[in-house]
Amino acid sequence: MKYATPLLLLLLIGSIALLMLRPGVAQTQADGFAVPAFTRLWTRTDAPVATGQADRSWLWGAAPGPRRYERFAEADGGVRLVQYFDKGRMELTDPAAGSGPWAITSGLLVVELISGAIQTGYQDFVAHTPAAIPIVGDLVANPDAPTYAQLAPIATIAGNNRAPDRRGQRVSATFGPNGIGDAPDMALPETEIIVYEPVTGHNIPRIFADFLQQQGVVSVDGRTQREQIIDPLFTLGYPISEPYWVRAQVGGQPTMVLFQAFERRLISYTPGHPPAWRVELGNVGQHYVRWRYGQPLRYAQPPLPGGVRVTETTMTIPTYDYASALVPTVPDDPIYPYPRLDFAQVGPPQPHTYRAVIVENRFLTLTFLPELGGRLYQAIPRATGQNMLYQNPVIKPSPFGQRGWWLGIGGLEWAMPTEEHGYLEYLPWELTWEQTAQGVTVQVTTTEQQTGMRVDALVDLQADQGNFAAHMTVINPTDAAHPLQMWTNAALSPGATSNIGTGLRFIAPTERMIVHATQDRDLPGPGEWINWPGYHGRDLSYPRHWSGYLGVFSPDPVPFLGIYDTDVDAGAVVVHHDDLPGAKLFGFSANFDSALYTDDGSAYVELWSGAQPTFWDYPSLPAGASRTIHTDWYPLWGLGDLASATANAAIGVTQHVTGATVTLATTQIISDATVVIEVDEQEVVRTIPLELRPDQPLALELPIVLPPQSQLRLTAPGIDITAVR
Repeated sequence: MKYATPLLLLLLIGSIALLMLRPGVAQTQADGFAVPAFTRLWTRTDAPVATGQADRSWLWGAAPGPRRYERFAEADGGVRLVQYFDKGRMELTDPAAGSGPWAITSGLLVVELISGAIQTGYQDFVAHTPAAIPIVGDLVANPDAPTYAQLAPIATIAGNNRAPDRRGQRVSATFGPNGIGDAPDMALPETEIIVYEPVTGHNIPRIFADFLQQQGVVSVDGRTQREQIIDPLFTLGYPISEPYWVRAQVGGQPTMVLFQAFERRLISYTPGHPPAWRVELGNVGQHYVRWRYGQPLRYAQPPLPGGVRVTETTMTIPTYDYASALVPTVPDDPIYPYPRLDFAQVGPPQPHTYRAVIVENRFLTLTFLPELGGRLYQAIPRATGQNMLYQNPVIKPSPFGQRGWWLGIGGLEWAMPTEEHGYLEYLPWELTWEQTAQGVTVQVTTTEQQTGMRVDALVDLQADQGNFAAHMTVINPTDAAHPLQMWTNAALSPGATSNIGTGLRFIAPTERMIVHATQDRDLPGPGEWINWPGYHGRDLSYPRHWSGYLGVFSPDPVPFLGIYDTDVDAGAVVVHHDDLPGAKLFGFSANFDSALYTDDGSAYVELWSGAQPTFWDYPSLPAGASRTIHTDWYPLWGLGDLASATANAAIGVTQHVTGATVTLATTQIISDATVVIEVDEQEVVRTIPLELRPDQPLALELPIVLPPQSQLRLTAPGIDITAVR
């Protein structure tokens, strides 16, 4: 039987089927959507797939991705809410439009990827380079698959490239970087053309037409029923290319795939896939986010059963044999009873297995190595999988610190009782944890051998939180007072690059610093003051502007310290509580010999939080007294840059020729949140009530250009952040 059904008739069939509803089984509520309207749209088609009630390919994708307020001239305030998925984008241009079938739109993403013209209004476009991304298959090492940009000569963008009606013929044409070819053996029965769409002048093969008309289980208002799954015009739009076979790398294997480009989506047929998954919509949403924003699409994370999880395991790390090179000290040695190290006797690295304790919630995975100073070794946001902490691939003694040697392992360490890194980072600490329904608290404990003071370090990870608390307490149980230096020190390498790029900068809300140490001959020496971040025409917040390593203290308490690398779009922030007096920044320069502490050329920067202002201050801890450092930490990504932070949120601000983007990252889920942005006390953006989440930073494109030195303020429930840009 041959069909001659244009797309508008397919749409009419789907509309009639929507009237023939029947009750079914209730569905579970989906998680991670910006607004309920997006939830309902996804739930109708993809919830049955997620719950196993339907065996078919995704219409949107398994989980929601990033949400943004993008520029759109006709939207209220000139911006509209969108959310991305593997397969496409949902758009809410007019929140007052009600719940009709077109209240949420889907975007002409394929047209934009091919043409390079980003639509910012019904008649407004911004020029961009067409997407050099393979349309099907692997994103890399896929040379035979055409890119979106290469579809331009065959695609109908402005009424061009129409094809004649070829109903009854089978598809054997191929397309690739070298143009159109022919593969007669691929003229399969299922590729017979059965639909000609006169609006754009393109032919649709049986396998795709049947997919667009398929009946199946959908979920509406918590009940399942059987009806037409896809509204073709809403979901795909009109076809803008003929169907072609391509030879693509799929999972690293050469595979013949039939594809056809539509205005909103791309559809493919892979004969070798399981029957229910042979026809799929392309990952247009993924591709679009990567093309327009230079980021991978990252997903909302589902909750963990019980909220949190603790796992004991092991971790094997190549370790230099420094134990056999330790030299005992005598009582008149200032570091006694801690050992010195004979570097000439250090043996080569060998695999060494360490105990590891992993603590997780839905947003973060934390890994502790109690045998190596009780350190927090990894802090990985589950949405990105990128450790915000520097992780040295080898444990190698380096000639730093008060003992004359130090293990630059990476992670978050607890430094006391002296300046620099203290004495305790190489020793085993006792680790325990307490788990409740609300979260997990990990405690690492040891006793300092010179003074007998006890150190308790606690890391608290609450369920459904995107940050963790790190508290370090020193208790003096002896009958004498002792001078004390105590710091938490984190070695950081954002974006899991194990390197420090030219885009990295320190963010410290202070106007001056005290130099601790530097190799930069154009900077003052230890104890001298410098303006921050600008000093003699240099922006010292960027290590790329240094000619040698640099360590500086803030002379005044600061509410937070942060780093952000715009090249990898990632960073981290530590928030200080109780007017914590100490804040230090440290980093190497490009000419520093990293072989002193590692074997692979990797690098890091450090953020220090102290109970005293500098390394030269040794406040006494009386007998029976205690002293505590209270901090909160959280990883950052997708901000573009870091402008300011508080305990529960951070904002990034990036400037563009036509405006600016403000991105909000929260540390907890906030439902029904209205976000308001003011510039110099004038409101410029007010969102509809939506959900804020730690795993989905909210980007808001401002409809104005920020004036120089303008004051920006962002408010939302429990959030009030200001920044000067």
